[in-house]
Amino acid sequence: MEAKEQKTVIIQVQGNCSMCKARIENAAKEISGVSSANWDQKTKQLHLSFDESDTSVERISKAIAKAGHDTNKYEADIATYAALPNCCKYRK
Repeated sequence: MEAKEQKTVIIQVQGNCSMCKARIENAAKEISGVSSANWDQKTKQLHLSFDESDTSVERISKAIAKAGHDTNKYEADIATYAALPNCCKYRK
């Protein structure tokens, strides 16, 4: 059996607080193939490790946007964003 090839990338994800951090990381980790996801509140960077044969940055980014957080590739839809708690709203 071959060892799975882990890819590590950093993507920009908008958010503000510890609730955002949990939501962003959970959205990423729910995707099959993601082994780690760590969002930095100060830099707005999500450090991801995943198996390229199982998933892609696009798929992970879409899942994060679907959870309400804009990434450098996809925007959360207006209704999902509006449903976020006030402390999580990052759009000005």
